[in-house]
Amino acid sequence: MLGKVVLKIIAFACVLSGLNVLYNVTFFEKDFRTISPHILKLQQTCENTDVYYFGESSNTTFRGDDSVKTSISDLTALFYPGLRFVNVNKEATHAGIYRFWLRSLQGHDTLPKAVVITLNLRSFDAAWRHSKLETPLQESLVMGSPLPNLVNRFLLSLQAFDNKTEKQREEEMLNEWKTTLLKFPFGFKYKTVREWDDAMANGGHKKPDGSWDNEKSVLACHYIKGYAFNLDTNNRRVRDFDDISKWCEAHHVKLYLNLMAENLQYADSLVGKELVFLMRQNRDFLVKRYTTKNCVVIDNLEAVPGHDFIDQNWTTEHYGFRGRMTIAAKVAEALKKQFINEYKKAY
Repeated sequence: MLGKVVLKIIAFACVLSGLNVLYNVTFFEKDFRTISPHILKLQQTCENTDVYYFGESSNTTFRGDDSVKTSISDLTALFYPGLRFVNVNKEATHAGIYRFWLRSLQGHDTLPKAVVITLNLRSFDAAWRHSKLETPLQESLVMGSPLPNLVNRFLLSLQAFDNKTEKQREEEMLNEWKTTLLKFPFGFKYKTVREWDDAMANGGHKKPDGSWDNEKSVLACHYIKGYAFNLDTNNRRVRDFDDISKWCEAHHVKLYLNLMAENLQYADSLVGKELVFLMRQNRDFLVKRYTTKNCVVIDNLEAVPGHDFIDQNWTTEHYGFRGRMTIAAKVAEALKKQFINEYKKAY
């Protein structure tokens, strides 16, 4: 009886292996290219890349009237014409995705000398961590799993990944805003994002005639929900960046975390010094935590003035040419210590 069971297991494994081979030579490449194009790009370019730049929409968004529409990563590359820069970019990505991208490079004979990763302050907030965009982001990773390709495709068909509904994600976000206490080293009348947001929504800004200024109040609420949080090791994105840092150190890849500029001028004028305090405190947490022998944090938090942000009625990290060039120049300056012989002044 035991022998028959073993034979059946062996036969099943052989059939599965054969089907996996058949899938690899038929549909796998098309599925991989369609579902996980960024992982495919990494695997195709890894051994011919000196520096990777991982980014989201902040990298490639430009102002409509910009005469130069070049991305931050391409502007940075101008300072190093002798280095092979490769940009891997996908909107709404965050440290959890970047972490997976890096791990997909394992097994290659040659790894990049350095990787520049976007460090977006808002990516730590509840709205981004529980975004409805998280489901397609997680779906894009399945085909890059180290399991056999046919198994990955089967898991994808079963939607065996973080596939919460939009309603579930919204409930998690709202609950976090309602229950997570804000911490200040001074007295502050609002205990949670929900309390602060409600107060601002109900007449936080008024016009000269005494009526509510709904436009300013709505924008102020967006700033509160986007930046009112205290970073600590309980945050999922902090743990993701911890893993990224450890991976880069273990594989001798120099890590540069590009902390993107936020509109502190508007945060101050629309909400107040308490929100600016939280933004700076979270910046300080990130700089202190990740500034190591193998990692450089490029602090651009206050590098771009408010008028150089493309979106004046929303919270984004989208900049006109001057803003993108400012950040690119600071990234290039940070890279100079490692690549001093390849550095050329771009302007």
